[in-house]
Order: sequence, then structure tokens, then C-alpha cells
Amino acid sequence: MDQASPGARPDPESNDDRTETAGESASASGVAGPARHAGGEPTPATAPAPIPAPEPTPRWAWYVLALLFAIHTLIQADLWLIAAVLPEVKQELALDETDAAWLPTALLGAAAIAAVAAGYLADWMSRPRLLAVGMGAWGMAVVGTGLARSFDGLQLARAAAGAGGAATSVVAMTLLVDVFPRRRRGRALAAFFLGMPAGALLSLGIRAAVPVQAGWPAAFLAAGAPGLVLAILALFLPHPIRGDSEPVDSRRLRLHEYLGPSQEDYIDLMVNSSFNYALLGLASSAFAVAGLAYWLPAFLGSRGMAPQPAGRLAIVILLASAVAGTVVGGWLADTFALRRPGRLFLLPGIAMLAAIGPVLAFVYARSSIVVNLGIFLTEYAMFLAVVPCFTIIAGVTMPSMRGVAFGAALAARHLIGDLWSPTILGWVIDTFAQPDTMATPFGRAIAALGAVPHAPRGQEPQNLTAGMLLIPVVLVIGGIVLLAGTRHLPRELALMIAKLRAAPSRRAG
Repeated sequence: MDQASPGARPDPESNDDRTETAGESASASGVAGPARHAGGEPTPATAPAPIPAPEPTPRWAWYVLALLFAIHTLIQADLWLIAAVLPEVKQELALDETDAAWLPTALLGAAAIAAVAAGYLADWMSRPRLLAVGMGAWGMAVVGTGLARSFDGLQLARAAAGAGGAATSVVAMTLLVDVFPRRRRGRALAAFFLGMPAGALLSLGIRAAVPVQAGWPAAFLAAGAPGLVLAILALFLPHPIRGDSEPVDSRRLRLHEYLGPSQEDYIDLMVNSSFNYALLGLASSAFAVAGLAYWLPAFLGSRGMAPQPAGRLAIVILLASAVAGTVVGGWLADTFALRRPGRLFLLPGIAMLAAIGPVLAFVYARSSIVVNLGIFLTEYAMFLAVVPCFTIIAGVTMPSMRGVAFGAALAARHLIGDLWSPTILGWVIDTFAQPDTMATPFGRAIAALGAVPHAPRGQEPQNLTAGMLLIPVVLVIGGIVLLAGTRHLPRELALMIAKLRAAPSRRAG
């Protein structure tokens, strides 16, 4: 097992212990620990606890964030590229609709599997090396996408790209929560997730820079090659102690890191209420966002908008809501994580439930302004929940297990959320467009809500309103789940800090 670099923290054999203040301990975990002198002895109970200045962010943390943001941006650019060039790919490789629809499924499925495996490795191996391997594999897979000349080769390259991208994202998040102080953890994660809209813009730049004569393969060659350069740079990232941002003595952190988690620790994580509620909240968010992103152009088209303007409008609203929701979510996570941790669940949960109104507004409104605003507010609520949920996962999980926790979170987002939502919404849209289905009592109830089939010129009937009405159901589930976690979070945050300060009771198998 590779250990953290000695330069990251004071030597474990020295007497330079980390000062644990009563104020920070109480606010961060709900359990007030004793203030300590420099030599490690508890201060007398009558002595006032010193109030130190907030721990500064090391300069190299910003370099880490910049590199990880660049990596995430490049990975997201690849996802936008394949969506943009898919018509050309279908024509050149003679793919049918089923083959084309399988490509994102293969990518997300491979990403879910790789996220869990990479999370486990990230808890034991050198994370800069693992990050470099994941990014190198991603870069070669994207280059392989451009070189593919058959459907089998293309789906293998896309699955490898999904696996490499997921592994890289998991390792990156574990590094970020260690290199940034707890008071800036949410904003650091928010900056990382802003790689999604940045990747969308980068994909446009790549498409514009590649000559039309070169075709779609050149776009992937241009996107994959920089990934190999970033993989080399990742090798030189610092490797802090796991849990370096926690208010715990560095020697205790090194001991936990050396021994690692046991089987019982993994079982404890599986039954951790806050962890599971955060996973379900992330999955609900991913389900709604993916379903809306896929079907919104068709829904706007059913309102009389031309296909190309509808597609561009849906993308603009998606990116704007992603930026706004991610930034606000990161700010909320830092604002409430230390002082009112229960609100990490409360505010995203309220936002999801409040978004039911905007959904109904854009489904039934006739004004284009109301429709666009309703779509924006709905997607904004989904993105707002992402950073607080990941902050919760980091807060209730032992540092030596955060790789597995983040890997499970990404896998849940795919396996429960965005992997199936376009298909499920499509099934509802097609099923409730059939006369037999609409003749049933449930079909008549759906019709009474205004969800009636619509037949575009030259196409089969669709009931896009019925599909959109599935989104409020997801919002209700996600909102209730997040609100349910409010009462568990302060206790489980305190429990994690208490376990981290205690000596490990058993050695990992």
C-alpha cells in the first residue's frame, strides 16, 4: 500500500501535533473535543479555548484544483462531442437507431462498474498514479474512438472512455476533499463540477477548430491527445494524508490510513443513513436531468418550435442552470456544513419539492417566457442538490473509505439515474400515445390532466406531456428522501469525527 508523501504533513514521529479547537470540533462534528497546547496536553477546563484563525488554503491546492478541473472539462467535452457527431457516425458506420442508442448505454454502464473499482483502489494506492492511469486510459480510448471503423470497435472505445473518465472523477474528488479545508470543500467540488458546462463549450471549440474535410474522427483525436499530457502532469500532484482537512492530529490520520478500513467498516457505511439518502438524492437528480435533457427538444418541438432552435434552446437552458445550481450548491454547502449541517439536506430537499411548480408551469403554460423559466428552475433545483450531497458523503465517511463512497455515489447516479431515465420517459411517451392505453381508467385520468397524444407530421403519435409529468414524481421522491436525512446528519457527522480521533480498533483484512 502506497503511503502519503512525507512532505504533505509533519512527520508522524514528531511532536508537532495538529491543534484541535473546541469551537471547530463542536461546529464540524457536534462533539466538542478538548483544546490542546502545542505539546498535546489538554488545557484546564477553566481555561478559555483559543480561537485560532481559519486554516489557510495551501497554494498548491489551487494547482491541484486547476489540473483536476482541466481533466474533468476534457472528459465532459468528449461526451458532448459524441452527441454532436452521432449523425455522422451513424452514416459512416451504417449504424441503426438501436446501435446508436447503445453507445451511451455502454459508456454509462462501464463508468458505473469502473467507479466502484477505482474507488476501492483509491483508498489503498497512490492517488496521483491512479489518476494518471485513469486519464491515460481515457485519452487512449478517445483516440481509439476516432480510429474506430466498425461498431464493435466503437462501442469498445466508448466503454473504455466511460471507465477511464469515471475512475478519474472518483480519484479527483477524494483529492479535492483532502487538499482544501473543510470551510472551502463545497466550493472546491463546485468548481470541479463546473467542468460539465465548460466541457460543452470546449467541444464547440474543438468542432470549430477541426476542418470539415477531416470529419468526425479528427475531433476525437484532437480531444484525446491532450488527455495523455494531463495524465503525465497528474503524476506530479502531491498526495496528502487521507483526511488531511479534518480537525484530527496528523499522526492519528496516518495510523488510520496505514491500517485502512475493515469489513465491518464497509458494512457500517452501507447502513449509514446520511450516505444512503445522499445517494438516492443524487440518483433522483441525475434521473430528472438526463430525462429532461433528452426529451426537451421534442417537447419544445411539440409546442411549435423548429427542431434546431428547440435543441439549441434546451442546451442553453441546461448549461445555464448547471452553472447557477452548481455555484449556489457549493456556496450553500460551505455556509451550512460547519454551522448548521442539517441544512445540507434541508435546502436541496426543499428546492426539489419547490421545483414541482416550475415543472407544471412549463408543461401547461403557453407563454414561451414561462416555459423557459420553468425549465430553468427545474434543472436548477436538480443541479443545486449535487454538491451538498457529495459534501455530505465526504462528511460522514471515514477518509480511508471515501474512494469507495464516491465510487458508489457515481455508480448510483448512473445505475439508478441517467442510465435509464431517457428510456423510461420514452416508454411512457410511447405507451400513453396508444389508443388502447388511453382508453384505460389510468389513461383517461392522464388525459384529464391534459396529457393527450400528439402526432408530429410524418411521425408516430407521442404523448410528451405524459412523459414530462413523470418528472414531478421523481422530484417528490428526491425531495422526501433528502428531507428525511436532516435528522440523521448531525449525529453521523459527529460519529465520523469521533471514530477518526479514536485509535483504530482492528486491522483491515
